[in-house]
Amino acid sequence: MTMDKVRTRRAAFPISAATAASCPPGILPHGLPQVKEVQPAITAVEQEQKKEEVKEVRELSEEEKQMIILSEEFQHFVDRAGRVMERALCESVDIYTDYTGCFGDEGLDEKSHQRISLNRHFFDERWSRNRTVTSLDWSPQFPELLLASYNNNEDSPNDPDGVVLVWNTKFKKATPEYIFHYRAVGQQSPETHAYTEDPLSASAHTHPVYCMSVVGTQNAHNLISISTDGRLCSWSLDMLGQPQEILDLHRMQSKPVAVTCLDFPHSDVNNFVVGSEEGAAYSACRHGAKAGITDTYDGHQGPVTG
Repeated sequence: MTMDKVRTRRAAFPISAATAASCPPGILPHGLPQVKEVQPAITAVEQEQKKEEVKEVRELSEEEKQMIILSEEFQHFVDRAGRVMERALCESVDIYTDYTGCFGDEGLDEKSHQRISLNRHFFDERWSRNRTVTSLDWSPQFPELLLASYNNNEDSPNDPDGVVLVWNTKFKKATPEYIFHYRAVGQQSPETHAYTEDPLSASAHTHPVYCMSVVGTQNAHNLISISTDGRLCSWSLDMLGQPQEILDLHRMQSKPVAVTCLDFPHSDVNNFVVGSEEGAAYSACRHGAKAGITDTYDGHQGPVTG
């Protein structure tokens, strides 16, 4: 008898429930053994080891808890986790960007007949109130990070004189990413001159410095600083005790330029432009026969700050 005929007969004459019940245990009606999953055998030694692994959780003492809370590792974890959780509460985007390692819709042009609208503002009740923004700069590594520096709060003389806040334009969180504050060693008012706690060389700055710039290449660069008496100093970052070069900027009639801001053209280490307290902007150069102010641009009625 062929296998096709056997299949036909089985299909034509199905086994009844009574016949299936009369089959030996573990044997299905079709005659095949029934396979069941069997747990692996556990020896007595393994059972004892498992009992030893299950230990009662001990409650930490208050002193042990404080030691853990004050540890550097725990503080770092809470600081990092707090930033991530704050982003998660405000956003539905990737919140795991690490900043220890844009800004809204772009303004519409005139052809659209729409004005630029306010996207958001950055303000911290503790550190921004009654302070004026003195400079802004963007992070070259994370374009969404904006650094803002602030002057002193006249209503709170005991607070730090200067504050730097790092704002995040990507996440809609209301607090800055980082807060830095310092007490300036010098200050200026209409009645007083600048002063410092440490003696200064006559070749260094003796007036407030509002602007600095690093120029050059990655392996050969200098720090350029200018104070409000028009003195330009070129420093080596490896030796900040004494400037390498000095240049005094004067306008007509040998009056010093009260510089309030500075910038160098891209890839240029010699030519630069400055803004002044009296409202004029100047172009100048560091080296050559015409070192100093080369041209004047009038137009502003107040200090040029950027």
